[in-house]
Amino acid sequence: MANKILVIAFIFFCFELGLLLVVFPWSPYWENNLILIYIPSIEHLILSNYFRGAVSGLGIVDISIGLWETVHFKIAVAHLEKK
Repeated sequence: MANKILVIAFIFFCFELGLLLVVFPWSPYWENNLILIYIPSIEHLILSNYFRGAVSGLGIVDISIGLWETVHFKIAVAHLEKK
């Protein structure tokens, strides 16, 4: 039972983190953060659309991992029970 809960928590974590990484770089909060205040030399990099796209790409990969774990739920639980 604990293994199922652990896998379900991991799936929710993947979806939540993936959604955050896909949406957040394109929100106004991305431009107003403390990193840009303390390290102004990387402002050009962080505000670049290429960098934002790369972060969103990581979010898509994370969502894909969550989908893969959802489809292979029984395999993931069985793998945890072996250990």
